[in-house]
This record gives sequence, structure tokens and C-alpha cells, in this order.
Amino acid sequence: MKNKNGLVAFALLGLAVGTAAYYLLATEDGKKTLDKANCGIKDLTKSLKELSKKESKKASKLAASAKEELENLKSKAKDASKSVLDKVSDKASSWANKASDAAQGLANQAEDIADKAKSDISNA
Repeated sequence: MKNKNGLVAFALLGLAVGTAAYYLLATEDGKKTLDKANCGIKDLTKSLKELSKKESKKASKLAASAKEELENLKSKAKDASKSVLDKVSDKASSWANKASDAAQGLANQAEDIADKAKSDISNA
């Protein structure tokens, strides 16, 4: 029974498709309707192509703008990091100079103390 229902449904579907095809291809009214449908499809295709080109241009401009902004941010980050490195380098150099001066001062004091001790020993 199930097979018969499927066969009947398939036959009815085939009949409907055949009738629609006959109407669209064999009658004048059907040919006009088919021509209108074809024109509508062509117009829709043309509109979609134009819209696609327009949106493609927008996307291209947006991508170029994003790339430019990224390059700008990259440049700013590079400049900022260079500035920080320069400041750190200057600070480290300053501390190294202070440490060197302090070490030199201690060395001079040690030398003065040693000279004084030698002098005291000689005088004693």
C-alpha cells in the first residue's frame, strides 16, 4: 500500500511539472510569462553584480584604512619603545657613572689612608 501511495504522489508531481512546462513553453501567455521571468532573473543578476562591486569597493577601502591605521599604531609603538629604551639606557649609564665615581672616591680614600698609615709608621 505504501508503494502505491508513493507511486501515485510521484505521478501527480510529474503531471504537475509537465503541465507547467507545457503552459510555459507551448502557449503564448506562457511564453510571455517565461520571458518576464527571464528578464526578472537577468535584472536580479545585474543588480547583484552591481551591489557586489559596490560592496567590494567598500571592503577594499575599509581594508586599506585598517592597514594604514595598523601601520600608524605600529609606528607609534616602535617610537614609544625606542623612547623607553633610550630613557632606560640613559638611566643605566647615569647609575654606572655614579657607581664608577663612588668606587674611584673609595679607592682614593683607601689610598690616602694607606699613605697616612705609611707616614705614621715611618714617623714612629
